[in-house]
Amino acid sequence: MLAKFKQRLRSPQEAPVLDGISLLPSEILGGEIFPLVVHEENYGDLWHRKLLVLARVCTQWRNIVHSTPFLWSHIAINTRQFSGVGRFRRNRFTKKYFEALRMCLARSAPLPVSISIDDGLVFPGDRKDFARAVDLISNAAVRMEVLRINSRRRDDAGVGILRALELILTGAFQALTEIDFVFPSDVALVPFSVMSAPHLRRVKLNAGPDPLKFMSIPWPQLTHLTLAAPPLTCLAVLARCSNLVSAVLHHMYISLPDGNAPTTATLVHLTSLRLTVSSTLIEAVGNLVLPALTMLELICDEEDMIRVWPPLKVFRQLPLHNIQCLMFERFPLVSATLCALLRCTPSVTELKLKGRDCIDNALLNALRADVYWSKPLLPQLEMLSIDWGSVLGDDFDLETLQVMLASRVGVGLRRIVYRGYYHGQVPALVACHVDGLQVDVSGVKRIIFI
Repeated sequence: MLAKFKQRLRSPQEAPVLDGISLLPSEILGGEIFPLVVHEENYGDLWHRKLLVLARVCTQWRNIVHSTPFLWSHIAINTRQFSGVGRFRRNRFTKKYFEALRMCLARSAPLPVSISIDDGLVFPGDRKDFARAVDLISNAAVRMEVLRINSRRRDDAGVGILRALELILTGAFQALTEIDFVFPSDVALVPFSVMSAPHLRRVKLNAGPDPLKFMSIPWPQLTHLTLAAPPLTCLAVLARCSNLVSAVLHHMYISLPDGNAPTTATLVHLTSLRLTVSSTLIEAVGNLVLPALTMLELICDEEDMIRVWPPLKVFRQLPLHNIQCLMFERFPLVSATLCALLRCTPSVTELKLKGRDCIDNALLNALRADVYWSKPLLPQLEMLSIDWGSVLGDDFDLETLQVMLASRVGVGLRRIVYRGYYHGQVPALVACHVDGLQVDVSGVKRIIFI
């Protein structure tokens, strides 16, 4: 028997397949490994084909795929799926697509489902087929947990999606916890029953001049909010979300009427706030009482680089004293201004700097813990993240960086994270090492020019 087995090993045609994955229990395959293959971010236009590929590997895998509702619970609808070339090809593809859509809705039961609807500009597709698909998933409203709608079309097509959902009876969205809507700013939206969801907690809106008017969202029950709107409208919405934990506010520089900023409001649960910078928005945030705020991220959009920046006194209106995690992204600030701002944040333990404009030798020298002419910046700093953006430049030298790191290690600094791109040889920055300091270079990537 042993001799026969050795003979099979010598023969490639008869060699046994030593595959450890076949020994894994069904619970591991269906609950851990298969979801990685058909993860939500990788669905795209092949959201149902990946499941069919897994089901064709072997009988065991087919049984696992067919009997695991979670694998079928993420459904994506894209306009390009109805843009086949030629009537016969389009009809044949559409027929198979609707069969797959019904199959996903049936096999995902009774679990909640995540629905993603993308009505793009490049491939408008067949409007009737697209409306039919939207109508089909509307029948699963009672099981919708996440609803994402991305419509960049400036016609009635995008609003038609909302009108199809508007026909759903009020109270049907019992399982809905998250919505994510992206619409052109000049499209007149309509309210619908999705806003009556009793368990709605997460809202992302990028649409229209005033969400307070076109959507009756239960603002007080939200815990996470991402909003793109004119500055004062952002603040008016924020003031209504009394139980908010995390907020991301992107102001829009568009010709739309703005709202009235609240004179004052208290958000006792808000711990994380991410802002794109404008004078109006920062001044209004300064009027809010945010006792629990510990994470603040300030972002400069690349399109806004040429705009006039708020003076330092405007930044100082923000609730900075209790901030523990502070991030500046793409800030065109000179290091002296940034240092003055950092002196208002004595409790910061994590500092994240993204972009070469605010990282130079002057800033690194100011961060040294052994300066004798003034108090060191950020005395409680434990983690420093430096992201130099596109390609590593010459705004700071490695010797200055290493001296600063050596001075901070003994007073609390434990970890430094490098992120960004480089070309040519591996930069000496990666080799910049200080005893007792954990260095993370996993975010450093090389650019190869062809």
